[in-house]
Amino acid sequence: MSFTIRPARPDDKAALLLLFQEFSAYLKSIDPEPSPEDDWAGPAEMERCIALSFEADPVVATLIVEQEGRPIGYLAWHMGIFEIYKALFVAGLFVSEKARGSGIGRALMDEARRLATERGASHVAWMVWRQNPEATAFYRRLGAETYDDNFQMTWRLA
Repeated sequence: MSFTIRPARPDDKAALLLLFQEFSAYLKSIDPEPSPEDDWAGPAEMERCIALSFEADPVVATLIVEQEGRPIGYLAWHMGIFEIYKALFVAGLFVSEKARGSGIGRALMDEARRLATERGASHVAWMVWRQNPEATAFYRRLGAETYDDNFQMTWRLA
């Protein structure tokens, strides 16, 4: 299976929205106890999230994967600090169901690793929903380790 990984462009917004909708549907399908608070991915929220890659001062960068000119996955990332280390954070990774198992997810993570190294980072970090065993198994096959010494805390501002 031949594919291309490239930086997403503003004209990719519609394709990213479709991929994001597929990702949201997948997460909903594996949610054992859905609640209204979990319905974070309405169309307006998805569009707002995608726009974060294309603002004048983007919060994240997004890579898109194409096969025969058709988008089949993405990886969103940003630089930051993990504990005391410079790190590349994977904000989101998704590969369309039809393309899973073909090496695309690994290729995206390898590209994240390359970008991190290029920028002087010593870590690549990301979060995985505990209810997503498929993703957890994928990341473990890459050699990733679970870091659960800390709790993730959030403080909603609105």
